[in-house]
Amino acid sequence: MRGQGYDNGSNMKGKHQGVQKRILDLNSRAFYVPCSAHTLNLVVNDAAMSCRDGATFFSVVQKIYVFLSGSTLRWNVLKKYIGILTVKPLSDTRWSSRIDAVRPFRFQVGEIYDALTSISKDSSHTAMAQSEAESLAKELNNYKFLCFIVLWYNILKRINFVSKLLQSKSMYLPDVIDILESTTTFLKEYRSDQGFENLLDEAKELATEMEIEPVFPALLRQIKKKRMFCYEGEDEPIDDPAKKFKVECFFSILDVCFNSLDERFEQIKHHSKHFQFLYNIQKLTNVPHETLLKYCLDLQSVLTDENSEDTDLDGAQLCEELTILAPILKPTMTPTHILAYALKNDFAPNVSIALRILLTLPISVASGERSFSKLKLIKNYLRSTMSQERLVGLAMISIEKSIVQDIDFQTLLSDFVSAKARKVRFL
Repeated sequence: MRGQGYDNGSNMKGKHQGVQKRILDLNSRAFYVPCSAHTLNLVVNDAAMSCRDGATFFSVVQKIYVFLSGSTLRWNVLKKYIGILTVKPLSDTRWSSRIDAVRPFRFQVGEIYDALTSISKDSSHTAMAQSEAESLAKELNNYKFLCFIVLWYNILKRINFVSKLLQSKSMYLPDVIDILESTTTFLKEYRSDQGFENLLDEAKELATEMEIEPVFPALLRQIKKKRMFCYEGEDEPIDDPAKKFKVECFFSILDVCFNSLDERFEQIKHHSKHFQFLYNIQKLTNVPHETLLKYCLDLQSVLTDENSEDTDLDGAQLCEELTILAPILKPTMTPTHILAYALKNDFAPNVSIALRILLTLPISVASGERSFSKLKLIKNYLRSTMSQERLVGLAMISIEKSIVQDIDFQTLLSDFVSAKARKVRFL
């Protein structure tokens, strides 16, 4: 087991008691790569939980969905006001998918407000429903809530796009690093005075649609706390509501986002540092021999067992093989093509070993989890007595359906029929 990939949960990635520790006890060269898609979910989760008002925002979004979807009568009222986009529920596990819940509010917040107001004034609904609709409408009729809609939509839109991009089958470690760096750059650029002004401008457009003043609600009276006599001084409270939102919400959420990105993707950057030069072997012709030798020796050190000191490859020989191999490769060849080329011609054994280990490092396990969920569709209550061999076969057919569609089963069916047909002799 050389390449490990988990959802980055503490019980899986733990170095002391988790699954990673148990595998490392068996083989210290079993590299762990956190799933990039799951890690992005955790990044957004960290950001949302860092701000009380941010958590309150998602709570209100969920309450509105639960209220409107709890009755067909209320849902029909909503459909009269909105277009294609409808309110969606939140997911506790897929944070990046919360863009689906925020998008209707970003583009149809006025229509949703009108639907809630209509329900609150319609006597055909119960008094409890009218009261709840009025309370939720007041939550929407708030400039601070509109600012949160714009803020979370801009963050989730970027995270959702990156999350889907990282699940591509053709994605390699250097590509992941480049995408994460661009995402971090986007968040850092957004966390600026200009970014905050752009957020306010977008929120003002929503406020104009809602016909409310683009002004933050007044702050509540601060409760004075008793302090020790020797305390140096009191912290100056923020009196401006806009500045308070900027410091405690806008800056706080974005700070947690890119700090969490750096922390959670540190292990991916560590692996990329040692294997990165193998992704572009063709370009090694421009690398000085001393630098290439250092890359190879560092990789040899990483691929050496800590206990037995056994190593997978020889760094010096790897350097020689790469020096000979780099000029003869086509520019369009990927690591997979280079590995197939080396195995076909039976040469460069150290390059083959390095590439095989490299290609076992998973970037994301999200597609694997989706494939595993196929079992719920295959093994239902009608097939509860299915054997393990048949279940595995059906799961493989379902998962690899693109390959199955190109297979000609006519010969297999003919052989099956001839073997199973009952031979009846008529007199």
